[in-house]
Amino acid sequence: MRRAAKAIAALRLEIDVIVTSPLLRAKQTAAIVAKELQLHDRLVEDERLGGEFGPDRLADILAEHRRANAVMLVGHEPGMSRTIGHLVGGAGIEFKKGSLACVNVPNPSILQGELVWLMPAKVLALKGVG
Repeated sequence: MRRAAKAIAALRLEIDVIVTSPLLRAKQTAAIVAKELQLHDRLVEDERLGGEFGPDRLADILAEHRRANAVMLVGHEPGMSRTIGHLVGGAGIEFKKGSLACVNVPNPSILQGELVWLMPAKVLALKGVG
């Protein structure tokens, strides 16, 4: 995960807040990314990213962080795949462990967006080498 975190840092994403599930693996992942991006003070734990995460919970999270332009979510399957698929018009998305997606959601109250990119964990690990 540290290689992936370095790759995320190399992407120079302008993340305003990192919201993580309270479950151990997600918290550990979010902490590694927050450390690499120097965003410890912008790391927030949210139980809504737990087991039953979906579009309704996403809407609530985005409403709570409405001043943020870029929100990173650290959660679990199958909720992440289902939610991203919903945002982009019902597409089937395979969001494997350690993957990173960028979804542009111009109006979070409508919960429709555009999948800008999806990067599998393998690619992140390769990008983080060096």
